[in-house]
Amino acid sequence: MTSFPAIKAAKQFIRNEFSTCDAALLAGSTARGEGTETSVLDLVVLDRTVRLAYRESVKAINWPIEVFVHNLCSYKNFFKKDCDRAKPSLLRMVVEGIVLQDNGIIHSIRRKRLSF
Repeated sequence: MTSFPAIKAAKQFIRNEFSTCDAALLAGSTARGEGTETSVLDLVVLDRTVRLAYRESVKAINWPIEVFVHNLCSYKNFFKKDCDRAKPSLLRMVVEGIVLQDNGIIHSIRRKRLSF
């Protein structure tokens, strides 16, 4: 892990790369305060302008970063698929993640999570 704090690095990355997104969260071990030397920044980005969901691995701000990018519909399909296979990874990331940016949608998504 880098000496650059996880939350600060995550916020900077979102400002640099996804400044107009609807919401962004930091999830995983770094968000839980359990990061190690090999931890990455797990970021979930929700952006209504994204046509198709994608995952990308990058290195920025001296951190390895895994970015999970969804539009305002695709995350629902991933929630359902993950729950159907009893591995709600994306759902857990959104529910437990630290909000980095939000235009007001995260509370609603978290509240509706039980319907998946």
